[in-house]
Amino acid sequence: MKKSALDTPMMKQYIAIKAGHPDAIVFYRMGDFYEMFLDDAELVAPLLDIALTSRDKGKTDPVPMCGVPVHSAEQYIRQLAGLGHRVAICEQVEDPGPLAGRRLVKREVVEVVTPGLVGDPTGIEGQVEVSLVALAQPSAGAENWALAALDASTGDFRATATCVDAEAGATELPRNLLEELQRVAPRELLLDSHLHETLAGSFLLALPETTLTRISAEDYDPESVPACPEGFEACPDGSAKRAASALLGYLGRNQPFALAHAPRLRYYELGTTVTLDISTRMHLELFENNEDRGRKGSLISVLDLTRTAMGARKLGRWVAYPLRSPESIQRRQEAVAFLASSDRRRGRLREALAEVRDLERILVQAARPGAFPRDLGRLRASLQGLPGVASAVLSEERELFEREASERSEMPAGIVVPTTLPKLADLLENGLIDDPPAIARGSRGANESGYIRPGYRSDLDEVHRGAREGRDWIAGLEASERVRTGIPSLKVRYHPVHGYSLEVSKSQLAKVPADYERKQTLANVERYTTEALREVEAKVMGASERAAALEREILEALRQTVVRAAESIRLSADAVADLDALASLAEVARRGAWIRPEINDRERIRIVGGRHPVVEAGLRSQGSDGFVPNDTDLDCGATRLLLLTGPNMSGKSTYLRQVALIVLLAQIGSFVPAEKATIGVVDRIFTRVGASDRLSRGESTFMVEMRETAEILALASRRSLIILDEIGRGTSTFDGLSIAWAVAEYLHDTPGLKARTLFATHYHELIELARMLPHIANAHFEVREWKDEVVFLRRLVEGGANRSYGIQVAQLAGLPAPVIQRAREVLRDLEETDQSHSTDRDASTRADPQLALALGGDSNSHRPGQTEILEEIESLDPDAMTPLDALLAIGRWKTQLGGEE
Repeated sequence: MKKSALDTPMMKQYIAIKAGHPDAIVFYRMGDFYEMFLDDAELVAPLLDIALTSRDKGKTDPVPMCGVPVHSAEQYIRQLAGLGHRVAICEQVEDPGPLAGRRLVKREVVEVVTPGLVGDPTGIEGQVEVSLVALAQPSAGAENWALAALDASTGDFRATATCVDAEAGATELPRNLLEELQRVAPRELLLDSHLHETLAGSFLLALPETTLTRISAEDYDPESVPACPEGFEACPDGSAKRAASALLGYLGRNQPFALAHAPRLRYYELGTTVTLDISTRMHLELFENNEDRGRKGSLISVLDLTRTAMGARKLGRWVAYPLRSPESIQRRQEAVAFLASSDRRRGRLREALAEVRDLERILVQAARPGAFPRDLGRLRASLQGLPGVASAVLSEERELFEREASERSEMPAGIVVPTTLPKLADLLENGLIDDPPAIARGSRGANESGYIRPGYRSDLDEVHRGAREGRDWIAGLEASERVRTGIPSLKVRYHPVHGYSLEVSKSQLAKVPADYERKQTLANVERYTTEALREVEAKVMGASERAAALEREILEALRQTVVRAAESIRLSADAVADLDALASLAEVARRGAWIRPEINDRERIRIVGGRHPVVEAGLRSQGSDGFVPNDTDLDCGATRLLLLTGPNMSGKSTYLRQVALIVLLAQIGSFVPAEKATIGVVDRIFTRVGASDRLSRGESTFMVEMRETAEILALASRRSLIILDEIGRGTSTFDGLSIAWAVAEYLHDTPGLKARTLFATHYHELIELARMLPHIANAHFEVREWKDEVVFLRRLVEGGANRSYGIQVAQLAGLPAPVIQRAREVLRDLEETDQSHSTDRDASTRADPQLALALGGDSNSHRPGQTEILEEIESLDPDAMTPLDALLAIGRWKTQLGGEE
């Protein structure tokens, strides 16, 4: 009976390790490969597109297996984690030494990579944050909901909390915390069993790309935290500490080495930044466009001129979290202005920034136990770039030195100069060669050495010297033995298993000296050794092994020094990221001729000559400077709702987004594309723009529109900015008109709301609201007609529009001529039908003057004779009339109208 393939010592070891990690894919190290077996292999092979084979095919139960090379394993690990899987890295944790292949090597899981806990951050897109989040619900003594978020690829660790929603109760997640979860967009969300059971469905809908992981309630105990990072004890909220505890415990179980350099915990308040819900971020195209979800055409694509990946991430964080404090905004503005004021200073700074590279992620790589010599070399290069950044910021222009001291600019509060860490940079410079290699994870080969700089350690130098002398002796052995033996074809050979030997062909065996000892017989040659060769070989091989062991020891000592300095390195990296983001905003401002807006806490937004930052940049890239600027004036005490009418393609949607983006830019501390701007800070930006179905949730376009509108009306405050485009268009005309009318009235009249609002609509009847409500004004985008065509001037002017020019726009879009002609015929029929029913409509609306206005004027708007007067007016040519002709015409019309009363 054949023995089972599962009964081998190796498979027994694998099965025992797998039992300890049943929910993970085990990468089992075998030499230069990570192997996967059984169910793991069958799962992974198609996902990674690698061959599925089997072990011990001759046995009754061959074991399915597949594998990936160690040197390229990280990309496969990241791929699996990105698909929501956990990967347990099982390494050989002892050196097999001379018994390699004769006994089972000890192996252990040294790390578990999860969707939210990346391993080696190499290869992760630089602008992307990879977050793990733990959520904590209220408990005894902690009345708030809270979350903690960790980006393990950079070490950013933060927590926040929010009070229980009085209406929802303690069992429902507060709305603002759900919005914050969507803004963080975690790869993995940790939930205790109760939360997982009650809210998992909601999270799957709100966070469709997030992996939900269940943890125990005990994980939230702050007393169980394996290592408290800086800032943990000072965290002001008990729930936030509980969430941070759960996250740290999860980190300790899966990647315990990371606790040795656990990052500082930073507590932040949700109320200090502008809330941007997921709909607003999508509608304003802050990070991706709505066409293909790519970066091109987004706001960040215009703003991001950073020189480092960590600067790009920092800038993205600023866009996602605009500030609400005028003082904080002004500090950042001052920093941008400081860098924008000197092209040479900014140019030197941007050149120096490129030398620092992604110091945050390089630190994470260098601090890992499996760090390559190259990782520490890259860290060294970035640290050596810090003095250049500091000097670029601190040095003033030569012209400034020539001015009086009172005229010289001072360093603004928003600029933080990075600490340069010269001792650590010098240590790594002295310890590592100029171009350290990358050595595979867990490599213990005798030849894996030579990356420690000569002269750093005398004992290592001595070992290398002995090995070098031995190799030199061996190198000369071939020539000397050819002379001594008279065998001209004699060669010195090296084999990784059998070592060094003297190789003699069969035809020359008669000349072999008596002191040669046969070592190996091959088909055409014999291999020999001598006592002297054995001694030198032992010295060389032993020296190589000792050198490799010493270099591993030195590398680990250098790595531990880096770990101890991790917090200082992070602070320097954060300062560099700030400078990079600030320099990017300054560069954008200079290139685009943007201006510094005035920021205050009043309730007015006034923009003169505002421009859409993305549209303008697109036109400029095409060689056009044809963007038409427009003004905005929204004031809670005056015009707080501007009603925009006019045709499609006239510029309404661009204008709506333009205003929102200028406000957002101002509140991240950026300059803005305008001639002048005064921004009274907003607490939220709401947008209801565009149409989309959520068929997977059973929601139509109209339902999505109404749901988003309902959320705006429920959550907005007097400090909010609201952007509404085409409310009510997804249903019948009268239903839509009624809803749009009611929404506008609600925004205008509701105490505590009365927010600054831009309201675009095709319901021209709504322009009557401006006659009835004191804080609503009309505006439209100017259009000129030429025969059957329209020309869009893109200029915003006062007053309402009375036509949509839909057929002309359809003609511009390329609809066939017969369709356009038929549309005009149908339109005339509809207008005639509407005119014939006007009398009935007038009678039915006399009791409701507001409804009468909405449907086309007051109850007397269609009196006999008025139509003839309107026709006469339309036929007149004002340019051909004299003043007397005009006065006579007006008198005639007045008589006609008066005679009918």
